[in-house]
Amino acid sequence: MIRKTRFCLLLVFILIAHALRAQVTVNVSIDSVAIFIGQQCHINLKVTAPQQEQVTFPVFPKKVLTDGIEVLKEEIVATEKINDGRQTSTTKQYTITSFDSSMYYIPPFKVKVGAKEYQSKSLALKVETLDVDTLHLDQFFGPKPQAEVPFSWNDFRPMFYLSLLLLLLLFFAGYIAVQLHNNRPLIRRIRIRPVLPPHLWAIKEIEKLKVDTVKKEDAKEYYSELTDVLRSYIHRRYGFNAMEMTSGEIIESLMRSQDQQALDELRELFYTADLAKFAKLQTRLNENDENLLRAVNFIQATKVEETEAAVRKKVEVPKEVKRTDRNRLILKLSVAVLLLLSVGLLFEIGRELYNLFY
Repeated sequence: MIRKTRFCLLLVFILIAHALRAQVTVNVSIDSVAIFIGQQCHINLKVTAPQQEQVTFPVFPKKVLTDGIEVLKEEIVATEKINDGRQTSTTKQYTITSFDSSMYYIPPFKVKVGAKEYQSKSLALKVETLDVDTLHLDQFFGPKPQAEVPFSWNDFRPMFYLSLLLLLLLFFAGYIAVQLHNNRPLIRRIRIRPVLPPHLWAIKEIEKLKVDTVKKEDAKEYYSELTDVLRSYIHRRYGFNAMEMTSGEIIESLMRSQDQQALDELRELFYTADLAKFAKLQTRLNENDENLLRAVNFIQATKVEETEAAVRKKVEVPKEVKRTDRNRLILKLSVAVLLLLSVGLLFEIGRELYNLFY
């Protein structure tokens, strides 16, 4: 008995599921049964069918629903799954209108689900016209002249801000381009000084050493500083690397172009300096001043005077001003981007003006 009951319940459940699966409903509704000429209304065609079945809605390629009623738009507005996903409910909306007053009969919509065709119920639509009083024509007035529209800041506000932004972009693009062309920094203000001629630079360094009493008391440090200045001067003046040469090699290189007296003084200075640096020779203050004077005399005897124009051309460019090719490319791309943005803003301003006046 229990087995028969279970079997019957199972059979009922299968039949109900099959009935739900095979059930197809077609519902149609209209949002307004009466409209005026030229007004629009909507017809909603809702089809509920099994999930696996294909639903084909009616289409109106000639945009005519029936004589006197036009179809302006067709679109699917809703799709949802119901009954645990076993069925799908789809709604298609038709936007219609009419320009002739009458009572219209809308025939049933034919929907194809799978291989079977279904029909909806029929509809009715009344199109009404406006009453025109043809007996009192004097109540109809002719066209009025065009009214002057008052100035409104809200109409011109977008163009004002866009124009301001355009000017800023053009300013920054021009500024970066000029600074890039002149190889100048974008933000920092750097003072570029002319490079001193070798003899003026050497005399300036010797003057610093002359007033430094602490270094005078240490012969090794004093002569190391003095010979380094002379080596740097010789390197700048003659072009060979005196910083890496011995005292004898420097004298030998200078003998080809210098007078004997200047070389003798330089040889004496280097000899004393080598003894102070390597043999720990302790010199007297007057001897240090004498060697300092010899260095100055050598510089004065070998200096080359340069014209003011030549000195002005030789400038020392700080490291922060020197730009790599990568940095220059980035700056050029920045200028290009700013110009493209400016063109876009100019187009937008023109569009706003056109919409405002036309």
